[in-house]
Amino acid sequence: MNELSIERPARRFLHICYCCADAGEVSTFFVDGLKMKNTMRTTDEYSSGAILGIDRAVRSVGSFVYDRRGPRTSPAIEVQGWIDPAPVGAPSTDPFEIGIKALGFAVPSVDDAVARLKGMGCTTLADGASPHDERHATLLDSRQVTLELVEDAALDADATQMHHLRITVGNLDDSLPFYEMLGFELIERDALTDGAFVGAPGEVDGEYARLGLPDEPFELRLYQWNSPAGHGRHYAEPYHAGIFRAALGVDDTRASFDYLTGTGVTFDRPPMEVELSGTPVPDMWITFVSDPNGIPYEFVQRPRSAFR
Repeated sequence: MNELSIERPARRFLHICYCCADAGEVSTFFVDGLKMKNTMRTTDEYSSGAILGIDRAVRSVGSFVYDRRGPRTSPAIEVQGWIDPAPVGAPSTDPFEIGIKALGFAVPSVDDAVARLKGMGCTTLADGASPHDERHATLLDSRQVTLELVEDAALDADATQMHHLRITVGNLDDSLPFYEMLGFELIERDALTDGAFVGAPGEVDGEYARLGLPDEPFELRLYQWNSPAGHGRHYAEPYHAGIFRAALGVDDTRASFDYLTGTGVTFDRPPMEVELSGTPVPDMWITFVSDPNGIPYEFVQRPRSAFR
């Protein structure tokens, strides 16, 4: 194992957590609406909430939904159906509010995907282009979670690929060192004056940074808004409705925790060994660390040999 995998541990996105009350219905939406595959489901039972900072047993069911590439290549949507405690709050639809704002997908035809998703209860916030994509659409699903579509004509018909996560941060200069510490590389950074692609009317003053990890092309897109100004903070409760956290694959959770703690990084939780009951995934060590905006990232110890 090389030093870089310990000192800058993140290699790829493993999953994005979508919190809701009805994991079955949400999973079916992604399968039918975006041609994804529901391949794993955790057991409906009580388990310790300690790793999430909840000082009692909790009950939830997680479904893992993958794109056309499957579970050994694609990141997943972890559709987390909370039963006890029940999910709280409502997903944030304000693009200027700090936190995880949208989950993005590449599709062969944005027009076809928009028509299909609108028929399933989605509403369109923006349909045109973005600073990064010639063809782009932003929608709200029936639970008010924001989804983004970008067109990739090279994809096969009825194929969808996990593409990016959009996040509003308070300050890029504060946030980028954190993500560099995790292992992200800067792809592009620039200013922007048009916020129509996120549903913002009129001219804006902002800045963005696109980031990537070495083992998978899924992007992180960070936005700093100056006018209108960014405000607020990411959800505090791990069972808040909407997109709550992202999991990152690392080589050695405990070694990275020890190294980064020694450099002054403060983690939300110490490493714990957990199992995903009812799935073929082996027991693993995980821990959590939050960015300067309160957005939590989960380190999940998974060997590179588990992926294609």
